[in-house]
Amino acid sequence: MKSIELINSTIKNKLNDQDFNQKLSVFVSLMLELYRVVISSLLILFVPQSCDDRVCSYSENLEADNKKYEAGLALNFITLFSFIVLYFIEVKRENKMIEYLEVNKNLANDNETVGKTLEKLDNIRKNKIWNLDYYYQKCGKAIIVLFTCNTILSGIVVYDYYLDSKTTITFITNVLFMITKLKDVNSIVNTDKNIFYSAYLKSRVQFNDVDPNKIMMLENVSCELNYNQNDIENNIENDIENDIENDIEKDIENDK
Repeated sequence: MKSIELINSTIKNKLNDQDFNQKLSVFVSLMLELYRVVISSLLILFVPQSCDDRVCSYSENLEADNKKYEAGLALNFITLFSFIVLYFIEVKRENKMIEYLEVNKNLANDNETVGKTLEKLDNIRKNKIWNLDYYYQKCGKAIIVLFTCNTILSGIVVYDYYLDSKTTITFITNVLFMITKLKDVNSIVNTDKNIFYSAYLKSRVQFNDVDPNKIMMLENVSCELNYNQNDIENNIENDIENDIENDIEKDIENDK
């Protein structure tokens, strides 16, 4: 009975833990994002095209018969790889935000206030957050430009092999899959230095406070440093006193 109660208690604590719920939400969202990014990047592969008045197979869509088609396919896969890099940085950024920061509705969330709150963190953790956010901003802006170019070139290639209305509908649908994602990315990357929006948690969640566990860890480190400093000072004082006493005793002996 005690073991069952312990398990139930652990589950309840996990479900009530903000960090656990946020990481679970990130994982579920990421699985859905991966599907969207594949079909939205590889437009030439997944949009129906005409091969002798029939729908081309996936393998036929990968067979380029001219330079323009080759360029389109290459850009499709470059775009997919770039999205994977973006998601890699995005997940690392999100995990660090969840690990080091908190969502505090009772605290102001402007750039200056959050900057002062970050002073509760040590420099290593602050720089990790700032660096990941910086890389995400640069990568996010680049992927928006790249996705736009990929959509235009893919549209030109696909409509050279137009099948029927399915071509248009599928093309537009696949592009729209990523438009909402890129809209979110654009709103996240165009912010001030200390404005950290979540890329996965919905209703535009902003991390604006430091995780209490990280504050406690910082305070413990400070206490240990103070304790060690006091020990060093006491040892130095004792050494000085002993040296003085020894010198006095030697002088007395010499006088004798």
